[in-house]
Amino acid sequence: MKKKSLISIITPSYNHEKYIKTCIESVLSQTYTNWEQIIVDDGSNDKTGEIIKSYKDSRIQYIKQQHLGIWGLSETYNNAINNSKGEFIAILEGDDFWPKNKLEIQLPYCYDNNVAICWGKGEIVNEEGKIISNIMPKDFHRYKKTYLNDPVGIALNKLLFENFLIPTATILVRKKFLLEIGGFKQPPYVPYTDYPTWLEIALKGKFSFVNEVLGYWRYHPCQSTIKLYKEQWDSHTQIALEFCTKLPSDFKKSMGIKDKSIESRKYWVKGRINLINKEWNQARKNLFKAILMGSPSIKLKSMMGIINSFCHIDLEHFNRVRLIKIK
Repeated sequence: MKKKSLISIITPSYNHEKYIKTCIESVLSQTYTNWEQIIVDDGSNDKTGEIIKSYKDSRIQYIKQQHLGIWGLSETYNNAINNSKGEFIAILEGDDFWPKNKLEIQLPYCYDNNVAICWGKGEIVNEEGKIISNIMPKDFHRYKKTYLNDPVGIALNKLLFENFLIPTATILVRKKFLLEIGGFKQPPYVPYTDYPTWLEIALKGKFSFVNEVLGYWRYHPCQSTIKLYKEQWDSHTQIALEFCTKLPSDFKKSMGIKDKSIESRKYWVKGRINLINKEWNQARKNLFKAILMGSPSIKLKSMMGIINSFCHIDLEHFNRVRLIKIK
């Protein structure tokens, strides 16, 4: 791989007039300059398009499409891929932004042609861009091989069983692997593309991790990730279960992956959602199923949920932010 590899930056945007300038200028300020930014405007009806077109840099490509919304994200992303020329794909949604040395720091971690995905730490910012939280792997040194997907496929031990967050704004993925799986994935019941896509990519190559902040994800009231957090969390476990059932039994045995464990997590998540909706009886049914087949940790959490359901206490209120699928 050449050190001056072209990086194609995919930027889906919808009504981001308040944020798109910060997004674009974080790309223009990159210390690594061999990039193209493909901005797909999903039918914005504000000044997003005007702001984008005000930038005259030839590396910025503007595509306006009819509004597809969150349920058409994979089509939006794959539209950008079809118009890309780079060896690598980076993702920077229109309300997010990067540190100026993001690409320069990250690219050397991809010199190994077996690396399918490179990712790093992320930070969550508010509407004004102030840092309010961070996204980073837990116990990295303890689970280093899993986070690096070495051997290939081992990352599924975390991706399938917990909300292993790979901040999308930090991603650099080798395009050839995306093309091999047919582009970004989005089952019809899923309001996002990243998680089902990374599951497929985990079977293609190793991961590389950069222990630095590589992206900023903006948390604001208009986000679909906030409006649809219950749907996102529920679909997350359904994707994991469907993906797992398609894996060869020998591979699952070698990786210690069990369908039953994923199914128990599905019932636990459904029970949590029931608690949020104050569906006390249904919560108990789902949580009891989770107890029957779950790990000690799931059993304990489910028992606590059942106690909450009898007391009619929504303790899930304190965990609500954890149900948001960080994009």
